[in-house]
Amino acid sequence: MIEAKVHSLAITDKGFVVMLRPINSEKVIPIFIDYLQAQSMATALFNYKMGRPLTHDLINSIFKNCNIRLVNIIIDNVHLDTYYSKLVIDHNGKNIFIDARPSDAIALALRFQASIFVEEHVIEKAGMILDDSGETAKETDVKSGIPYNYQVFDKENSDNTKKDLKSNESGAKTKEEIQKLLEQAVKEERYEDAAKYRDELNNLENLEN
Repeated sequence: MIEAKVHSLAITDKGFVVMLRPINSEKVIPIFIDYLQAQSMATALFNYKMGRPLTHDLINSIFKNCNIRLVNIIIDNVHLDTYYSKLVIDHNGKNIFIDARPSDAIALALRFQASIFVEEHVIEKAGMILDDSGETAKETDVKSGIPYNYQVFDKENSDNTKKDLKSNESGAKTKEEIQKLLEQAVKEERYEDAAKYRDELNNLENLEN
């Protein structure tokens, strides 16, 4: 198994897709998800609190109050367009494996900050390489023609944002203003903008420390 990170969350002409990137790999694994799963992942990625708990927030609360720990998740198979995964939970010192949809498993992993693992044969079968523009440069037989609209994580943009904050002596937004912009962007599903606002908040906090 190889550990993977959430590389991006995107909208395509086929719906929402979450991209997983195995560590030290050029490939990404596209997993199509529905609106609710995309919303749940976005709230976890951007640390945005909904007015009422979503389903994965509820599961998170149940686990914590019942002394259940999510150890990691494993995406262990893919057949045609369907991925299969398991939650690995620790309860009373015993590891328990629970079947779950990858979208649910990833949403929970983000909330628990648990590791995501992918079996090597899944990467070989479903992985694809993105070119610099985000388009699919090389793809396998599982997915094809996925337009790539926006990235959730962009370290280069994060570094540039930090430089801009340091050099900007006037007209800078307050933390409260950026937080409001972040919340509005998440509500409107503008995840690229939300990622930028999140980075601005993080960088402001780093500058204050």
